[in-house]
Amino acid sequence: MQEHVKAMVTKAGILEQIGERSLLLPELINQGLAANDRLKFYLTLLQTAYAYAGSPGGPVPDLRNDREAAGISDETLDTVVGNSRMLSPTVVHIPGAAAILNHIFADVRQMLEPVATAATMHGELAERAAIYARRLNEQIARAPTATDDQITSSVIETLTRLTSNGHDTINQIVMDLHWELNRLQATVCIELLDGAHVYGLRDVDRKLVRAFMRGVHETAPLKFDHPGLETTATRDGDHLAIQNDLGLSDAHVVVLHVRDLKATIIYTDAYRSRARFIRELLEPHHIVWNETTNGHGFQICTGSYEAMDQDALENFLTAVGSRLVFLIDWNRARKRLSRFVRKSDAIELLKWAAANNIGHEAFLKTGDIKLIHTALARATSTHVQYGARLDEILGRDGAKCFLMSVLQIASTGLSRRSSPRLIDDEIEAELLMYLQRSDRTLLGAMTEHALVLAGMVERVHKMIGQLRAHQAPADTMRTATLMRNWKSDADMILERARRTIDSVADGWHLRRLLSEGDRAVKVLDEAAFTLTLVPEGIDPSVAALLDQLADLASRAAREYVRCLEDARDLSRTTGRAELERFLVAVDRLAMIENSCDDAERAVRERMFHGGATDFRQVYVVSELTRQLDRATDSLVHSGLLVRDYVLSVSPGA
Repeated sequence: MQEHVKAMVTKAGILEQIGERSLLLPELINQGLAANDRLKFYLTLLQTAYAYAGSPGGPVPDLRNDREAAGISDETLDTVVGNSRMLSPTVVHIPGAAAILNHIFADVRQMLEPVATAATMHGELAERAAIYARRLNEQIARAPTATDDQITSSVIETLTRLTSNGHDTINQIVMDLHWELNRLQATVCIELLDGAHVYGLRDVDRKLVRAFMRGVHETAPLKFDHPGLETTATRDGDHLAIQNDLGLSDAHVVVLHVRDLKATIIYTDAYRSRARFIRELLEPHHIVWNETTNGHGFQICTGSYEAMDQDALENFLTAVGSRLVFLIDWNRARKRLSRFVRKSDAIELLKWAAANNIGHEAFLKTGDIKLIHTALARATSTHVQYGARLDEILGRDGAKCFLMSVLQIASTGLSRRSSPRLIDDEIEAELLMYLQRSDRTLLGAMTEHALVLAGMVERVHKMIGQLRAHQAPADTMRTATLMRNWKSDADMILERARRTIDSVADGWHLRRLLSEGDRAVKVLDEAAFTLTLVPEGIDPSVAALLDQLADLASRAAREYVRCLEDARDLSRTTGRAELERFLVAVDRLAMIENSCDDAERAVRERMFHGGATDFRQVYVVSELTRQLDRATDSLVHSGLLVRDYVLSVSPGA
């Protein structure tokens, strides 16, 4: 009870700063009446403790029921009477007397607060409110401090008696304020209007409040059981005032003033980013926002809207009411989503969820980050570090799209009261789709890389073919330049692929694939350089054997491209027939390796039997043979790695 009062006083302080005390008048009256109940107990406690201390030895009066009825939870007060002792004929020691006095003065101020608030709206109260404040200040100024919990009998009498001789007392002030509160409560008649607590409305105000509440009810289910969206409305002078309590945060309040066809929004928030978020949500309505000012630990944003007619005004109020649920728990949702994507992307996700009336509260209630980590653990066979960012795994766009799906699955699941297991299963299934897309993206990049490789092999094959035709390789320098450019292109493709290499299951296969592809490119670049060193007069039989070796490398490159294209088109639901066709393609590629080994031996055997006549020919032929063999081996091994990867992620294998 006391914690609630403390929170409301803080909220009241904020509303006071923005000039909205009238909206809390019913609550302040209730708090004042509750303070009156506590005051009766405290004054009775002092009187009873003094009386018992003066005549000890008899039964100790039990005031526990009185304390509980007054809403006071401090059980130590139950021992005050029995432990009170007279120190002299006029001085009594009452345990906790100093604290009790502080409670008394604080509660009298609590009773005065609604009277002072009402005085700002009703001029006839202003003079009486000022008199009450002066009387209370005079009593507090004359009150002793109760040092060491010692208090005199005359002080207790001054506090507790009612005036009969013109002298004021605390008890008399309490009685007078209680009369004022009862009178105020009779004039402030609270009623429920479509869920809003309203009082003092005119007929024209009711239609506007209903329009606002129509928007609140439209999206309120998205907060589920989270507190918030309590609405209060009243006529305050020349305007209608509507206040909505946005959850548990004391500094989080939205107030609307409606005067004729103009609506003014006053929004307070401790978080600058959320204050910016609500302005962006309401951008379609062309609100003119004034400069933001700072309160004590929070920001105050004020915006104005001019409606064309009454219908436009009501539609605007409905729109504002429908957006408020997306502010509840917003900062917590932003922090959770920022674990997986950039902060700016997390805010974009929250905007998307609001624009599509999905919201984020269900995501928080069903497990937030645990949902993602559970899906990653179940959907991938490789270890994914706890806290890994999804944009590093799925790519930035993929991560945002996946999290959109998560927000929607969580909201729909919680609304339907789906089991946690079902929600987890649906998110895992969604993640598998995005992981598969990452697979295909990576395999697509490797296909692009393989096409570059195939072009490099064909260029080397063409140059060696000229040797077989008894011609010196033409334009070898241009070939070397082309190969360097192609190598640069291949390096860029591999760099892009490395950025998403951790996004797929059994990624170590694909890491090796990147390494093999990079090795093949480097070997072919070396082969292009070696061709610039070819001397004239290469033995035609040796040139023919080199041409056969180059042809095998070229065939391997073409088969490798086909292999990657087939793998890219496979999915986790691919049937056995499609998978077998892919495996046959891999087998054809593997068989080329055996043919390549035979061709390499044939070249070396021919050279040994005199096919090369000098050292330069021996060097060039040996290097080209080694380079073509290594390139072919890398292509074949790459195909086998693709096979291993596909088998590791295909249930039908």
